[in-house]
Amino acid sequence: MYTLRTAFSLLLFSAFFLLPQSAKASAYWMEIHGTGKLKDPVKVQVCYGFIDDLSERHRTTGAEFQRIKDFNFFLFNARGEKLKIELQPKETYWEGSFTPDQEGTYRILGMNDQQPVLLRSQNPQENVRPIDFMCGAYQVGISSDNNPPLPFMDIRLSEKNGIYTIFPYRNMKPVEKGTMIRIFNPENWEKNIPVNESHKAFFKPTMPGLYVIRQDWQEDSPGTFQGNAYGKIRYRNNYCLWIN
Repeated sequence: MYTLRTAFSLLLFSAFFLLPQSAKASAYWMEIHGTGKLKDPVKVQVCYGFIDDLSERHRTTGAEFQRIKDFNFFLFNARGEKLKIELQPKETYWEGSFTPDQEGTYRILGMNDQQPVLLRSQNPQENVRPIDFMCGAYQVGISSDNNPPLPFMDIRLSEKNGIYTIFPYRNMKPVEKGTMIRIFNPENWEKNIPVNESHKAFFKPTMPGLYVIRQDWQEDSPGTFQGNAYGKIRYRNNYCLWIN
């Protein structure tokens, strides 16, 4: 399984995985820190920073860091209950916490629907409103199956003999055959894998580090947001797998 003492999940605002920022790659990400034991507090930290040319990750602060306040975070506990996670700003990250009170799988979902419309043309139908999610999981003891897929978009993982099975969902249902899943390895190389007729995709990590598993979904849904008209909404979910 994808049990981790520390798990990472990235939410990226770009059309690609990484954007140059002074020749560096910048992104938001989430870290989940805990011992994996009952009654021990778990810290959820959301950061902003960049990955340098040597694949080292660095935290930064500034305007983008302050925009972390636009995220809403929720915990789906081992009983399947939905609880709000309140984030508070620290020196180099925003932090919330929860305390697991029974064995099982704890799902963390972050959502940001406050990003500005992407103005691509004078024709409003070509403009896109981005809505982004980040998700992760925290395991205490045995896994639990009473957590339904997260709303809107979700990604589940299972592992056997070093091969990971990806279970992507949309609107709480398995996605259709042919849906492309994008995987970014620790060196930021991208691989596109189609979902098969069983609504699954597979991959095998080739090196330690952070793997980002992404699902995109775009729908025609015209509207106006923050004074700008758009013709489409682009939903994006990023799940991260950290390989030791």
